[in-house]
Amino acid sequence: MSIPVVIDCDPGVDDALALLYALASPELDVRGVTTVAGNAGLDQVTRNAAQVLDLAGAPADLPLVAGLAGPIARTARIPDEPMHGAGGLGGLDLPGSLRAPGREHAVDWLAEQILAAPGELTLVALGPLSNVAAMVARHPEAGPALRGIVVMGGAARCQGNVTPAAEFNFFADPEAARRVLESGLAVRVVGLDVTRAALFPLEPAERLAALPGAAGAAGTLLRGFVQRYQDRFGVAAVPVHDALAVAAVTHPGLLGYDSGTATVECAGEVTRGALVADLRTPGRARDVRVARTVDADGFTRLLTERLAAYARTRPTADRP
Repeated sequence: MSIPVVIDCDPGVDDALALLYALASPELDVRGVTTVAGNAGLDQVTRNAAQVLDLAGAPADLPLVAGLAGPIARTARIPDEPMHGAGGLGGLDLPGSLRAPGREHAVDWLAEQILAAPGELTLVALGPLSNVAAMVARHPEAGPALRGIVVMGGAARCQGNVTPAAEFNFFADPEAARRVLESGLAVRVVGLDVTRAALFPLEPAERLAALPGAAGAAGTLLRGFVQRYQDRFGVAAVPVHDALAVAAVTHPGLLGYDSGTATVECAGEVTRGALVADLRTPGRARDVRVARTVDADGFTRLLTERLAAYARTRPTADRP
């Protein structure tokens, strides 16, 4: 039986790949997509999400709902020179979408969906946690009705990717990340500790780029992502952070976890956004599960297979 999920995201190349992966995965029942400012401003990431949903052939009536345009407690910091390239999708030239976001705000829409199906929904949060934290605060009855939350964010045992201490999503809205991690809800954190250990190589990206349709577009996204990562870090492979977080739902055996308590530094001048996880004493009531190990080869095969499947299908969604 498929797992009902809502995906909160800020596309972003790896968000786009995560959406394509999710919509190609029979293990998932994607109930909707919400957007939050992060890799680009809210309007841009919402347009990007609509274009990716069209590319995937998602049903025209799949909800797309925009959320917060900035952090819950501070000024937004949008990357000046993002790894995600022009427009957030690596400059990929996708057709404009007529898919309009719903009129409701994502914070309220999320709560409605959760409360309509108590104990069923898994929330997969791929961007800054602004929407999720605001929902937890505004609708306190909704969080406990979730099946669980999977968060892409943080760096528990390694350096960050924005500062030495902080990963981008937690740095972008540290107060939101702290609120979610300290909420007592069932949270799994898929952070840089595992995404950097599961780098996607250039060779399968090249193979995907040669395929027709959405598979080729996904390969082009991946190839450009690898090349920008190689230009900056000298490695011909790239962490596809958000797709790994979705794979944690479809194939939980890919990852191994430690349990403990976790918070996020909000006040530090040089440590803002740092994930502080105490994994020494598991078994407490508010345990957060932090991913520690990953089957990197298994993830690469899985992502390649799911994206390649788009070469065998044609998008069937009517443009709204």
